[in-house]
Amino acid sequence: MKIKVILLKNVKGLGTSGSVVSVSRGYAFNYLFPKELAKKISEKGADKVISKIKSDEELRKVKALEQKTLLESKKIVIKANSGESDKLFGSITSSDIEDKIKHIFDLDVNKKQIKLDKPIKKLGEYEVPVKIYKEINAKLKIVVVKES
Repeated sequence: MKIKVILLKNVKGLGTSGSVVSVSRGYAFNYLFPKELAKKISEKGADKVISKIKSDEELRKVKALEQKTLLESKKIVIKANSGESDKLFGSITSSDIEDKIKHIFDLDVNKKQIKLDKPIKKLGEYEVPVKIYKEINAKLKIVVVKES
């Protein structure tokens, strides 16, 4: 027996947040509802829930844009030991950048959001993209200087 639910979050293979889908009762009650991924709806309640989800989505976008502005407002200076020809002893990874963001900006950013192609191994200025929310990316300016 199938029931109609509205997805509160994106569910891979099922749909996106705000979608109304039909799923089996077992899937809904054993997986979707306990993980707060979906909510059972009636035809009357669907419009109210969809409008709330859309307003929550707008709030997340506004917050993400504020975070982007904040991240792009300052340069992050990282001091590192280096040898000749400005090569670092070790490297700077997305984990190091994550720690600096948390310390300087007091933002909760995961290292997976930091799109560093390869670790930084030389002194200099770098621009690192940080995925904040869906299509919103910040260009974080990082300056690696020699530790004295």
